[in-house]
Amino acid sequence: MLVLLAMLALAVNMLLPQLATLEATARVMRQMRWWAVSLAVGAQLASYVGNGFTVQSVARLTSDTLGLWEAIRLALAAGSVGVLTWAPVGYPAATYRWTRERGMSHQGAVLCGWLPGLMNTVVLIGLTLAGLIHLLLRHLLGRSQLVSLGFLLISMIALLVAGGWLVAREQRITTLAARMVRTWRRLRRRDADPRAVAEVVERLASARRLIWSGGWARPLLGAVVNAGFDILTLFCLFVAAHHAITPVALIAGYGLPQLFGRISFLPGGLGITEGGMVGLYVALGVPPATTVLVVLAYRGLSFWLPTLIGFALAALLQRARPVSLPGRSRSLA
Repeated sequence: MLVLLAMLALAVNMLLPQLATLEATARVMRQMRWWAVSLAVGAQLASYVGNGFTVQSVARLTSDTLGLWEAIRLALAAGSVGVLTWAPVGYPAATYRWTRERGMSHQGAVLCGWLPGLMNTVVLIGLTLAGLIHLLLRHLLGRSQLVSLGFLLISMIALLVAGGWLVAREQRITTLAARMVRTWRRLRRRDADPRAVAEVVERLASARRLIWSGGWARPLLGAVVNAGFDILTLFCLFVAAHHAITPVALIAGYGLPQLFGRISFLPGGLGITEGGMVGLYVALGVPPATTVLVVLAYRGLSFWLPTLIGFALAALLQRARPVSLPGRSRSLA
């Protein structure tokens, strides 16, 4: 909470003065290089492909066949559902429903719901750490901000390390899963069904074996492609605004606001992401008028455009409900 308040304070401090720079922003807009804007649009579309590739690669872990275009559609539609709800809940639920309706196995649908988000978060944490190092070297963070950010990042890294330790041994995850199922049923005042417990444990153990055997490589590659083209979108917009920015500074202003926006309860990190990016890029020496225009254009391409497309695709997916085919491996292309 302290971190989010700090980011909001930074956003207010940096955005309010921009009200006096509307004329400068309009001047930058009139001088935009529209060929670079076109490249930004193309880069953002390519990031959708990376996201779809991640979902498709996860489906392959369970021998389910998912076409790339269908995977992109599912990812965009589920992402828009996540905006209306809370992404860690809405995205997996929507993905599970639509993939199951199209004949995907239960285990494949579950993995497609949570593994892509995990891979994207891992990549984002890596980018955030790289950006923080640059901000520290530039002495752009105060002591209170360092304490808050350090606590957040240490907590997230600790969770990742704990998760890695847990899945390193199959016995650990199966024992924990069995205890969690029994505790959940006890809280609901129901007797633990040994068969139900065994089924949940086996599914988790099977998912662990699939990922631990090297199944994480292709989904992680898709997450890297997704983030890479998203950053390229931002870079092209800076080029369009006639501002040369180094790759290190670009990443420094990108990762941290994106991470805070993702963990916030606001839809799509609305306000948190924009405010944080404006504050950081201005602190890194980008002119305020250029920063405001670039950040707003970037969010239009990376958030509003895919969200609107996703709503349309979600409506189509709801309307079209194909009948499941017999057999374990089915084509969804």
